[in-house]
Amino acid sequence: MRIWATVNGVEKEAYKVGGISFDCYPSSTNLKAAAKTFETIEEAALFLLTSPTWGIRMTPGAAIIYDGIQIAR
Repeated sequence: MRIWATVNGVEKEAYKVGGISFDCYPSSTNLKAAAKTFETIEEAALFLLTSPTWGIRMTPGAAIIYDGIQIAR
């Protein structure tokens, strides 16, 4: 499974922050305390599909991306 977005011509991909978890954030904050964390990319993808206003941390750049998120197997 893959979660990605193209931002300003740069393809970004979801990654495990610190090698531990995929972190999803509500649109109102970037605080880790508000994030929902998932061990697998499948869990993160399912959450994002049911929570369209949330974003996920992607690299390069370690940014939280909210728009244009694509999910594929």
